[in-house]
Amino acid sequence: MTNAEASFDEMLAQAGDDGRFQRRYNLLFNFGAVCFASMTYMSIILALNKPPHNCHVPGMERYNITDAEYWKNLTLPRESDNRGMLGFSKCQMYNVSEEHLQRPYAEWSFQESDIIDCAHGYEYDRTYYDRTPITEHDWICDKGFRETNIFIYNRLGELVGTVVFGQLGDTLGRRPVYYLSVLIITLGRLVSMFTAGFYVVFCIAAIAGSLTAHSCFQAPFIIAMEISKSERRGTISMMQSFGWTTGMCILPMVFWATKDWFWALMIVTLPIVIFTGITRYQIESPRWMATRGDYAGAMKMLRRIATINGVRELPYDEHILQKRLATHRTDTVYGVASLFSGWRMARNTMLVVLCWTVGSVLYFTLVLLSARMDGNPFLNFMLQSIIEVPAALIGQRCSDRFGRRATNATAFCAAALTCGALVLIVRDPALESLATILATLVKFFISITFFAVNLQSIEIYPTCLRQTGMAFGTIASTLFGTVGPYLVYLGTEYDVRIPFLVMGLSAAIGIFAGLFLPETLHQALPNTIEEARNFGKHQRFWSLPKAPAKKHADAAKHQRQPEAEDARETVRLNVPEDETKQINRE
Repeated sequence: MTNAEASFDEMLAQAGDDGRFQRRYNLLFNFGAVCFASMTYMSIILALNKPPHNCHVPGMERYNITDAEYWKNLTLPRESDNRGMLGFSKCQMYNVSEEHLQRPYAEWSFQESDIIDCAHGYEYDRTYYDRTPITEHDWICDKGFRETNIFIYNRLGELVGTVVFGQLGDTLGRRPVYYLSVLIITLGRLVSMFTAGFYVVFCIAAIAGSLTAHSCFQAPFIIAMEISKSERRGTISMMQSFGWTTGMCILPMVFWATKDWFWALMIVTLPIVIFTGITRYQIESPRWMATRGDYAGAMKMLRRIATINGVRELPYDEHILQKRLATHRTDTVYGVASLFSGWRMARNTMLVVLCWTVGSVLYFTLVLLSARMDGNPFLNFMLQSIIEVPAALIGQRCSDRFGRRATNATAFCAAALTCGALVLIVRDPALESLATILATLVKFFISITFFAVNLQSIEIYPTCLRQTGMAFGTIASTLFGTVGPYLVYLGTEYDVRIPFLVMGLSAAIGIFAGLFLPETLHQALPNTIEEARNFGKHQRFWSLPKAPAKKHADAAKHQRQPEAEDARETVRLNVPEDETKQINRE
């Protein structure tokens, strides 16, 4: 073998790198578990949706008025909304005193000086929600920033959690971090359900529920990447995308069916705990264990993979594994600082971070906007989620055909142009349907960029820094992604064009970041920091990736004809002697 990484890939191929184990693992953890994790993670957005509201002005019953719109016209002042259209005030009313109520309402007359803040509570449109924390505790008007601040606190919780659990994934292991992540996100959401009346406690619970949001997705994704052949990376990413999208489509349906945030959170949060009990398939990455020098543990994981894949014997044991992977030991790493060791690695890190940041700002701003657009918030949310299915399919096809770099940059370019069109038409009520279609189209393009950059994040970092690198990208994107809730606030309260203008400019920056990242399609995963420093060094800019012509033939040849020295030390996995002879003859 020319290097330890190629040697490990051959050993993994002999245990099965695209067999029954990988298929079941991805179905369980990169589809099923991700489906429920996405519901748990995103449930706070629908739980904190702000229904249409106005001041409650008593007196309708006294005058026997049944037309609510007519009563609003009598008692509420007018103001311009975020589209520049005149409508009823949400947070102010006319000062209707007892003196007014003693006279016929036809004689009422109010001046601007008679406008006051809501004095008798609020009336909410309960068409889609019977109960939310906002309607229960009036988090609107002077308390309107509470909703936005909670989203910010969630993002900050993600930031802290990604720093901690990202590095733990590369030091403690992917599997224990996954178990801990599921436990923390579940407890955080459950505690928040019972503490909405205590705002500070609710915020702390929301932060706790978001600490491990990213590691819930990253840990099984990285394990799957490290136990599968390189040609399956795009498919694995697509399966996780399908799991995420499925959860995002089920989530609004649960809220729509219950119309109650408490029971909706209960339904979508608890099922994810089930996946911590599937121990047969929740393995540790043998590739990671080998980099840590734990050859016995790596061999145990390889045997489990081989057994489920139907491989009855492996042509190596722990000692051969150690011998052939002598250079596979991990480098000395210094956390995030190691991501900047060398100009090329530092440049690649910054470009990935920039792509993550732009994608995150656009994606989560669109998710927040989808639940706050006119019409059915659950249907809007679901439609913007469904569009991720064709996005994942096209993203996978394009990433595996034209490369990650071209797919990423092209999708950013399309998103920027679509945002520009939205800025021009979004204030026109007559073009509301077209604006909704274009906003969904932006989500489509951004989902493609997320697909491509997610693959690039996995593929440009060495094994000893893979989860740390992904975590750092997530950290930066989360930090800058905190502007998303404020963009939504400015768009809903002041001018609906503001979010799309900022998103369009951000996508334009993403184009250049995507173009200058190295191509990772058909490239072996770097194992050492030195390999990562040289990754992409000799690539041509104006070129599309080509699959190595002899890659599959060489892999098959090595699998059929293992080295003589290793063959003499074959380890048999409880196979009867007559079956072993038959396997050897074959």
